[in-house]
Amino acid sequence: MKYFRLFIILFVIPLVSCSSDDPVKVRNSAVKKLYRHGTVKVAVVNSLEQNPTEMWNAALLAQEKINEEKIMKAKLELVKFDDGGTITAGTKTAYEIAADNDFCAVVGHGFSDISLPCSLIYQFYGLLNFNFISTVHELTERNNPYLVSNMPDDNDFGNEVARLCDKNNYKNVLIYYLENTSGISISNAFELACNNFGIDVVNRESFDLTTTDKAIARSVKKWKNNFIFDAVFIAGRMPLLQEIIMIIRDNGITCPIVGADPFDDPALTENLSDAENGNIFCVSNYNEESDNVKFMEFYDLFKKKYGAEPDQEALQIYDALFVLAKSIAQVDTAVPAAVAKALHGQVWNEAAGPYSFDEDGAIKDRKLTVKVFKDGKFEEYSLK
Repeated sequence: MKYFRLFIILFVIPLVSCSSDDPVKVRNSAVKKLYRHGTVKVAVVNSLEQNPTEMWNAALLAQEKINEEKIMKAKLELVKFDDGGTITAGTKTAYEIAADNDFCAVVGHGFSDISLPCSLIYQFYGLLNFNFISTVHELTERNNPYLVSNMPDDNDFGNEVARLCDKNNYKNVLIYYLENTSGISISNAFELACNNFGIDVVNRESFDLTTTDKAIARSVKKWKNNFIFDAVFIAGRMPLLQEIIMIIRDNGITCPIVGADPFDDPALTENLSDAENGNIFCVSNYNEESDNVKFMEFYDLFKKKYGAEPDQEALQIYDALFVLAKSIAQVDTAVPAAVAKALHGQVWNEAAGPYSFDEDGAIKDRKLTVKVFKDGKFEEYSLK
């Protein structure tokens, strides 16, 4: 009898230990308990210092409305994290978030090179990862059941920028891109799309975050002396984009400059002169001229509350949090796998909608907006 009891102890303890070591089961249990007590806890993470936007204000506005309108049975609690703007700091932050089993979801990150490794961490720990702004297409190509993205990817942006060039008869283009995950990916997508449109890429060159103004100027002078081109495509991030455009103009290159969503940043447009009217174009996920009733409501609420105009990151996270809350309400649980499944089940008609998610979590049916710089801001531009 003694040996039989010992056998039971030795057999049962490992089973209990194995069960408690399963990070997905541990999270599900914690999330269920918190939901029963009336709270849904969500992490919001971005490179706050390196990429200052209206994102957090929009998140707070969404939280306020979601709780006021009682979209879920439970109250939405948001916790803000800064990922430091680097892969090392970002993954450290991801582990910090994953260590808190009360989180059912994380909305972030801002930079694609941080989003990619962090998405694998969240997947391992059974945490729903809602990508709201990163564009790298690999995010939704990893068979990750815990990830959805309400941001079009670099293939979408690259193709639309190439279509812009084709419609404007820019038949010879030059590519200058940031040597990181996002810069490489979107410049590749743009170059492939150029080939489909019969556009020649006459030169392609990269820079990094340590490239000096003198080194950029040397490249620009080389382009001017050795290549014939109708437009320059730049893939990068602020504030480098601003510096590059200034150096291009200071060295006598006056042709149009085109780019994707990083161009659509108030910090860029507020420092461009009227001489750039009609000469700088971007393709954006954000259309401030939208006649969508939900967008106009969001726009007016944000401006009234914060005294500033929302930007694309503000719109993206506002939508992400509403869609997340409605999915939780639909399945009456905050368990990440159940919520992820619900996210795929319908068309979401939100401030940036309507849109849906495919089986890999990638957004479908989102229309991009082509814009041109005019009188201190970007405005919608029609491709005839």
